[in-house]
Amino acid sequence: MNRISISQAWSYTTSFFNGQGVNHAIVLIGVGILVPLILQLLLGGGATMFDPASMAEGGGAAAIAAMGAGGFLLSLVNYLLQTGSYFASWRIGLTGGGEPVGTAIGYGLIAALPVFLLTVVIVLVLGIVGFLVFGSAIMSMASGQRPSDSALAGLGLALFLLVPLFLLFLAWVAARFCCTGPAMADQRSYNVLSALGTSWRMTAASQWKILAYFILLGIAMFVVFMILGMIVGVSAFAGGLQSTGSMFSLIVGAIIISIPLAYLQVGVPAGIYRALGGTSTSEVFA
Repeated sequence: MNRISISQAWSYTTSFFNGQGVNHAIVLIGVGILVPLILQLLLGGGATMFDPASMAEGGGAAAIAAMGAGGFLLSLVNYLLQTGSYFASWRIGLTGGGEPVGTAIGYGLIAALPVFLLTVVIVLVLGIVGFLVFGSAIMSMASGQRPSDSALAGLGLALFLLVPLFLLFLAWVAARFCCTGPAMADQRSYNVLSALGTSWRMTAASQWKILAYFILLGIAMFVVFMILGMIVGVSAFAGGLQSTGSMFSLIVGAIIISIPLAYLQVGVPAGIYRALGGTSTSEVFA
């Protein structure tokens, strides 16, 4: 299995969208960002934000209560749309545009389902582990019992040590399984478990380089998105949070931040996949 070159992986990342820019934009921006945003505004109560008078009279509270009934379903649909757009984009890029946009979107939406189910299982397992580790302390505080100073100090020290280690562990896991999505899309497969195994084998020899790559990208993205967030926040506060213009600025700002994030979430794994030797029957990147 090939060892990764970070510069080569980044080169593949930036070139992944060449030649199919319009199709990628339709999938990532249209399906993955704009459609979920429109659904949220129309069905999730977001439209009431544009009516400050309605919010002041309690209309906003009614909208929030109504949103609670279908909030889970709406979140699920938005998750499938966003994740499905990533799979569709990988499929378009890995076939060099050989698959039509419509069928790529159809594949992506279906491929997102097993990923969602696996995510639910992982979250449940992590929740159980977290409860077993910290459950006794949390339950005692919830019942009104004040833990001893030594117990609080021990809990604080455990959190101080475990949280950074846990985040580093998550970054390492992401490095080992980063090729899962591209591997599924490359073979037009819906078997996420098989793709996890493929990614694990592909990244074995270069796992620490990929981890360092992710850390560097994370730092760069944090700085860039913090600057963008400050710009959006200042523009929103300048017009007053209750004004229609400020809400519009927040939505535009969210879109501006979401677009590069979506392209990175697709391009970086695809670049790593190609740099590690992952290829399809067609030329992967032009």
